[in-house]
Amino acid sequence: MSPTPDLTSGHLGHLTPDQEAKVIEFWIIILTSVATVLSAVYDVPIPEGPSSKLFAALDKIKEPTVEAIISALKGEDTDEETSNGTEMNGETIQESISDNKEQKSIDKVDSLMNEHAKDTIISEMANRKVTPAHFSSLFSRLRELGVQEAEITSMENILSKLTPQEMCFAILKMIKQENPDSILLRFLRARKWDVGKAFSMMASNILWRKEVEIDEEILPRGEEYALEQSRSFTVTSKEKKEGADFINQLKTGKGFLHGIDRDGRPVVYVRVKIHKPGAQSEEALERYIVHVIESTRLVLAPPVETATVVFDMTGFGLSNMEYPPVKFILKCFEANYPESLGQLLIHNAPWIFSGIWKLIHGWMDPIVASKVHFTRSVADLDKFIPRNKIPKEFSGDENWSYKYDEPVKDENEIMKDTVTCDSLMYDRMMIGIRMITATAAWISASSESDGKEGVSKVEELKSRRNAVIDEFRVNYWKLDPYIRARSFIDRTGMLLPGGQLGLEVSANGQAK
Repeated sequence: MSPTPDLTSGHLGHLTPDQEAKVIEFWIIILTSVATVLSAVYDVPIPEGPSSKLFAALDKIKEPTVEAIISALKGEDTDEETSNGTEMNGETIQESISDNKEQKSIDKVDSLMNEHAKDTIISEMANRKVTPAHFSSLFSRLRELGVQEAEITSMENILSKLTPQEMCFAILKMIKQENPDSILLRFLRARKWDVGKAFSMMASNILWRKEVEIDEEILPRGEEYALEQSRSFTVTSKEKKEGADFINQLKTGKGFLHGIDRDGRPVVYVRVKIHKPGAQSEEALERYIVHVIESTRLVLAPPVETATVVFDMTGFGLSNMEYPPVKFILKCFEANYPESLGQLLIHNAPWIFSGIWKLIHGWMDPIVASKVHFTRSVADLDKFIPRNKIPKEFSGDENWSYKYDEPVKDENEIMKDTVTCDSLMYDRMMIGIRMITATAAWISASSESDGKEGVSKVEELKSRRNAVIDEFRVNYWKLDPYIRARSFIDRTGMLLPGGQLGLEVSANGQAK
């Protein structure tokens, strides 16, 4: 079956001119925030005036080096030296002028451009703080977009908690293998194309990912760490229980990823009767939920951007009901992973669930609620998932049943190679800079595209930008084994090395 897009308009490759303009506007805010971070780190003045001034400077970057970025932001020509000065904001700046700020910038570049450059850059970015004052131009722009003062104040609190390193790497970590425009479109659609609110939502999401430690602990530690915790005699009883709580949810198959629906979406089955309130800590349950969602994200391939979730209510009783995890899952669908849910099937719900559903439905965002469907039989499920891909447990025709394969000894041995990891991460930062530069050039050209020649130029820049985005995706799959512990999707062949997909899995756990 060939996958079809979840929707048409509003998704990558299917944007109206107005929707593309919103994407550009979103990127303008992001680029402005990135530039202010660079300004804070390297004491480099940002060009004043309209956003096009910033883009004109960024577009001068000819190579992915800190020196080239600083030179461009200072208004210097990175291709050739000039003795008469550089034109910026209508004024000529003499390069021979040697005031303190200029000297500090030169000293900074000299100190960075050595064999320890990457360590210096990362250390510098990690140690410096960004204050709300550094984002004054960004907040001014948000006010122009109609963002309320309360939201701006909230954003100030969020940004003040991040270091420049976290600011710059946050979006790179969030993107992973996806197209960056797809990420932006998720937030735009979730906020009904209000750019200011979409940016505020993304900023909150960045802080949430940091607080939950998704890229620092949940993904790098993964299932092997939890299994070792559960068996260790040297950890505290609390740590031992946390490991056991996490791994037991995988062993029992409370939730599992298997197969695809009629639109090519990966399907996650949740067997509600297995859940026992109090059998695991709230933290372990939430980390498990995030682990499953992040794993599902990795098996999304264009044009598919969402997943289908089947809540199997067979055998459900009041003893299985617990409201906090329900609220957490809804928050994931609505705020933490917006526009990631394709459809939610509530299967074989008993009459006792009707009263509970009225309460849960009242908590739901209308968009999420519109994706809910109740199914009673395999014939109902067959409307969404082909019967031959529905496991026999749900009366389908597929002879497959869930069995958890525990982590294999040394399956994450490669993660100890921090030298290679750091090198690939540094490459990712450099490719990311090139991607930002290509994005700035595309935006700048789009704002001035008149006639066939202008349109042709924009399309050429788009093509060049797409090539860098592809390079960014390839880099992620090289980096993935070093930053993400192997999980059930790797061991069962749902995700193959290099990012290839093998979603259809046979009963023995091998990809078909």
